[in-house]
Amino acid sequence: MGPRRATLLLAALVIGRAGSVSAQDAFDIFGAQCLETELHDCRVLSAGVINSDEGAAEPLLAWQTQAGFTPEAGVLGGFVLFTHESGAWRPFDAGFDGYRFSPPQLNEMGLLHIAGYTGGTGAYNADRLYQWGDLGHAVYREGWRRIDMEAWLDTLGAFLPAGLEVWKGVQYSIDRWSDGVVARTPLWRPDDANCCATGGSALITFTIADDRLVIARVTYIPPEKPGD
Repeated sequence: MGPRRATLLLAALVIGRAGSVSAQDAFDIFGAQCLETELHDCRVLSAGVINSDEGAAEPLLAWQTQAGFTPEAGVLGGFVLFTHESGAWRPFDAGFDGYRFSPPQLNEMGLLHIAGYTGGTGAYNADRLYQWGDLGHAVYREGWRRIDMEAWLDTLGAFLPAGLEVWKGVQYSIDRWSDGVVARTPLWRPDDANCCATGGSALITFTIADDRLVIARVTYIPPEKPGD
């Protein structure tokens, strides 16, 4: 069966008050079938609602994570985000460029993160990051904006000891609001095997500027010595 873009079904999903959406409501609505998908033989892996508090500043969000395939790429995963506006659910964003995506996380600073990774031994990042509003500009801008999570990689070498590199995807976290966005990664030496990094690890802390992640500092953690 080919991709199903169930737009008519989505248009019919109307809930009067944002705060009235229960976990069961969300499962019944978004767990039923893949919506707005690009995948063949698609099935819903997880679904739910974020930010169902009526007093919250950010809009009500719902999500699906999906699994299926495309003839070109083979087995793939996907995600779809929806916002609740004027009493109806509307598509907000989607991605189908990873092997699997995790349910989104929203923190106290208005950051929304969807962890994702590609297939293969590299397990490269397919993450998405969004920010509500913009505290970094003189004029506050309301709404969700996607944050670039790739440009920082071009500057990482200046923060690392000579000869060390990142060869695979990093692990992002927004769990602690006081830390902002952080990433953890092993570090590879030039003669390492792809499977086994021996150069220690790094904790990378970011700021957000001009809708992209910018490295604020890197904490280098040397490899353990034998017997430690």
